[in-house]
Amino acid sequence: MKELIMNEIPKWDVALEAIAKDRFDSLGKPMSFADFKELGKEYQVRIDDMMHSLCQLVANDMWSQQGFDEQGSVVSDDVLEDLFVFNRLDEKVAEKYAVVWQPIASAYQKK
Repeated sequence: MKELIMNEIPKWDVALEAIAKDRFDSLGKPMSFADFKELGKEYQVRIDDMMHSLCQLVANDMWSQQGFDEQGSVVSDDVLEDLFVFNRLDEKVAEKYAVVWQPIASAYQKK
């Protein structure tokens, strides 16, 4: 029983998920690192906490991420995963790539 309950508890901060999803819905486009920094400032949330939850959302197929290099070429998932060190986004490396995130629509469809 305890294991069943633990499997149902999200591994991310659901409040941060909600404000990120709300901002995505209002923007109507994938969100950049700058969008998340602005959201963090607005809600007085550390960017590390925001990015940790985002990592967990991506890992659990709730959100997707993609990136482009300076020439506009798509960056592989392996390279994008290297942007995160101990589930924290390396800001300097992230700024090198145009990484964007968005919710996966099927994850939010009512069942």
